[in-house]
Amino acid sequence: MEAPVDVVLLSSGPTLGWRRADDAFAAQVREAGATCTIARVTSGRAGVLRRRTAATDLVEAAAAWHRARSLPRARAVVISSVTCSFFVRPRLPYAIRFDAPAALNRPGASGAWQRAIEPRALARASLLLPWSAEAAAALQLRGSRVVALGVPIERIAAAPRRDIDVLAYAGNPHKRALELLCAAWALAGTPGRLVIGGVEAAQGREWLARHGVDEPAGLEWAGILARPAWLGMLGRARVFANAARFEDHGLTPLEALSAGAALVTVPSPGPYPALAMARALAPDLVAADRSPFALADAIRAGLARSDGDRRAYTERAEAMLVPHRAAALSATVAGVVLPALGVT
Repeated sequence: MEAPVDVVLLSSGPTLGWRRADDAFAAQVREAGATCTIARVTSGRAGVLRRRTAATDLVEAAAAWHRARSLPRARAVVISSVTCSFFVRPRLPYAIRFDAPAALNRPGASGAWQRAIEPRALARASLLLPWSAEAAAALQLRGSRVVALGVPIERIAAAPRRDIDVLAYAGNPHKRALELLCAAWALAGTPGRLVIGGVEAAQGREWLARHGVDEPAGLEWAGILARPAWLGMLGRARVFANAARFEDHGLTPLEALSAGAALVTVPSPGPYPALAMARALAPDLVAADRSPFALADAIRAGLARSDGDRRAYTERAEAMLVPHRAAALSATVAGVVLPALGVT
């Protein structure tokens, strides 16, 4: 019989960021000297049912169960989301990796069945790998079975000239509260150049019109960008602004800090590591609440910082990002995660 791989990663990969996170984990396993195969989950024809949260989660859970029936032989399994673990019961050591538990990011009636199933699904796993200490703190389970393991934040080169005053991301206009961001920019006096990526101009304008917000002066729609182009824009930004209604983790704010931009943010609920960093770095850049007036004040404060203040801010941010760098995370995979799964 063919020799088993050390780890199979059962990957739902619903977003580009999630697939990048799964690819990074697989690379860390291989760097540790173990073998790893990614088994991608696809929804097939059932994908047309992915319209609302409750149905989407059910489709993903069923698709993961179906994919798990034909996994290659392995010594351990890692499931890349809580949803994918609902119906899957591997008969070997396995871990569940996730950004935020359903107890946090599935509120209301649409998340009732997920919140009911989640505690049992988590309790069955050999190991839990939340992306952050904040997500780990939200779990009812404690002890050695929980190991916070984030997604590597790469070092992003700063451009010779920061010609973008404020950069923001609005790939999901509802989640990113595009209307709040634009209203705040107008209240701040449209102080320069606001560039918004992740959404095309027509979609962004339609969203603003639906919410009764005029398109403010100084706004440029960057559209949907390839990753190298987006990272280049982060390196050109003086300020990165985040108005998210909820943060499951917040990779982009962490990347903004890595690129040397000042992080201006609302106090988004959720396991959001960059929020604590932003408060420690410059409390005046964290809005007092999720109102346009409070965010406008924080934007003005971010743009008012001197070059010397910004350099000191970047140096302190770099120290805070050390646990999120690839070297620290790879050491955790090699020294803690793989041994806990019986892979040596």
